[in-house]
Amino acid sequence: MHRKVTRQVIGATAAALVFGGALAAARQHPDDAQLLSKLSSSRHSLVDGIRQAEKSDGPAISAKFEMKEGQLLLSVYTAKQGRDRDAEHNTLMELIGPATDAAWKPETEVFADKEHLARSAMQLTLMQLTRMSLADVIKKAEAQQPGTVYSAIPTVQGGRPVVDVLLATRDGQSKHVTIELK
Repeated sequence: MHRKVTRQVIGATAAALVFGGALAAARQHPDDAQLLSKLSSSRHSLVDGIRQAEKSDGPAISAKFEMKEGQLLLSVYTAKQGRDRDAEHNTLMELIGPATDAAWKPETEVFADKEHLARSAMQLTLMQLTRMSLADVIKKAEAQQPGTVYSAIPTVQGGRPVVDVLLATRDGQSKHVTIELK
């Protein structure tokens, strides 16, 4: 009986480690290697993009660097009418543009498709649960793990609102930090 329980515990632990590794891998961008190699060419930080976007297009609800056709882009999702307005009565949008240009001149897309509306509505709802701004979350993550933040995406983990933050370390590795939204 004791051996059977021990095998079950060992099996469950191994499964949890494999599943946990899969979750960590799922948090990574599919093209992380290329993104990490180009990140140092950005002339703007994620916080720079957030601050610029927030001046005219409402509070940031997520932000990331991404690759498209070999180009490094900076993307910020915002809620135009603010975090006090629900998603149905808000304008959810993305500001996206080249991160390597001297001035970040993003194009703006107001979301109308189901996929982007669903994703940004969830991110808005999660950011409504905290007094922290997305820039505050990034600063907190940088204090926990030195590096360059390249993604800050609100999500639910274990029934709790968090922001999954990805950072690039000086040696070119990707590190994950989870910041609880309080």
